[in-house]
Amino acid sequence: MYYVTGIDGFIASNILKKIDTAVAWDLSTTDLFHILDSYKTPHALFHLGAVSSTTEQDTEKLSRLNILSSCKLLEWCIKRDIPFVYASSASVYGLGNNGFNEDSDMSPINYYAISKASFDMFALQKMKDHPNAKIFGLRYFNVYGPNEGHKDNMASPVYKFIKQASEVGKIEVFEGSEKYVRDFISVEDVVDVTISAKDFKTSGIYNVGTGIPRSFMDVANIVSDHTGAKIIEIPFPNHLVGKYQTYTKANTNKLINEYNHHFYTLEEGISRCVDKMVNCE
Repeated sequence: MYYVTGIDGFIASNILKKIDTAVAWDLSTTDLFHILDSYKTPHALFHLGAVSSTTEQDTEKLSRLNILSSCKLLEWCIKRDIPFVYASSASVYGLGNNGFNEDSDMSPINYYAISKASFDMFALQKMKDHPNAKIFGLRYFNVYGPNEGHKDNMASPVYKFIKQASEVGKIEVFEGSEKYVRDFISVEDVVDVTISAKDFKTSGIYNVGTGIPRSFMDVANIVSDHTGAKIIEIPFPNHLVGKYQTYTKANTNKLINEYNHHFYTLEEGISRCVDKMVNCE
């Protein structure tokens, strides 16, 4: 049996489709730790619940849910010798001026990223304090896939573009989208890595990406090729200026030592998304 937080989240909901027995809950659940102790000890805890909006301005909410709740869950697992796999984020690298290696200095550029970086630091200290504890932080890069509708503006460009193509026959991209380059990874691959992480040999933080960055315009062109939708450029939103990563590329050397499997290419992943989001409707 496994414990999973973030029951309504994008990645957690996909994980729940692949593991046989799980107890899942939302972080806002009242008397959470009493509930946890009422079940038998799980094989692992997948902590995927969080405030996930990169534009969130409520710092108290971010601190309470993304940092304090995470700290309590990690300590609960350490005391019971339960493997703890948690969702970090590539947002901690900020604009990437220090690189995208797990050992690179973190330079978050928004409150969400600060909350993720803060818990990473706490987890790293716990790894030092408890060398036998099984703690695995996964810095997800730009995850995409079907069933992102609940994320609204935080949905991936892949999801947004396919949805636009399906509904209105056109794809809106920011002006200069060829300059916005991200490491896109399919949620199917992310789910497999996350489930496997509980059995990694070495505790630590791991980048979870393909290591192959592609531009937003690449995404739009691939979606257009599959759907026939027209691509239209729109102005870049003022509220995202200075708070928007322009480039991400995961260094995957550390991950490959623990999980050396083929990831879907962007073309393969988008094709699968179109099949599930459009062709099956």
